[in-house]
Amino acid sequence: MREFNIVLRTEDGTYNPLDEAIVEHPELSREAALHFDLMSDGTSVLLYHLIGDADELETILDEEESALSYDVFDVDDDGVRAHVRFAANTVLSAMIQLMDEYDLIIDPPIDIDEDGGLHMSVAGDFKKIREAARMRPGDLDIELQEDDSGPVDRVDVTTLLTDRQLEVLEVALAKGYYEIPRQATNEDIAGELDCSTSTVGEHLRKIESRIISQVGPD
Repeated sequence: MREFNIVLRTEDGTYNPLDEAIVEHPELSREAALHFDLMSDGTSVLLYHLIGDADELETILDEEESALSYDVFDVDDDGVRAHVRFAANTVLSAMIQLMDEYDLIIDPPIDIDEDGGLHMSVAGDFKKIREAARMRPGDLDIELQEDDSGPVDRVDVTTLLTDRQLEVLEVALAKGYYEIPRQATNEDIAGELDCSTSTVGEHLRKIESRIISQVGPD
């Protein structure tokens, strides 16, 4: 199991009807999703952290049909938290189902950027993360992201590499080929994949070239 930083996005930066109303409100902004879950009846629950006025948020929730129940409370001078239960069939529900199906574990909180991107740390098998990215809903974009200690370029390796190259990369990562100090050799990877060491070396060179070409300076 490995841990990755990923970003989830939709075209308009919203994941349920409540998001749409919040985005349009001039005095409310989303900061983080502290928890979300899918209930046995198909509804989903979400604990929001927002900046703005609690009364304004309650007004929106009262008018939002998809919000089946809610609880709003102040947490500091500007912060508001809302525990909301939503009707089924939202992008949020589909996202939770996808994570559950592929045994992916999300480490909260989930930060929400100004464009609505959900920044989160996800633990799971690399192959399953890749499969989940391919099976995502059509209106949901999933990006793998480098370490967030500084400005980085985002790279979705599933769009850069062939299936065989992704398989080689998965084995290399699992065996510690890219650890410092290196924990595996080309021979180790070749033994796992039942191919020659020269083939592994060629795959790794192409993998590294394609990824570096995307994150290197223009």
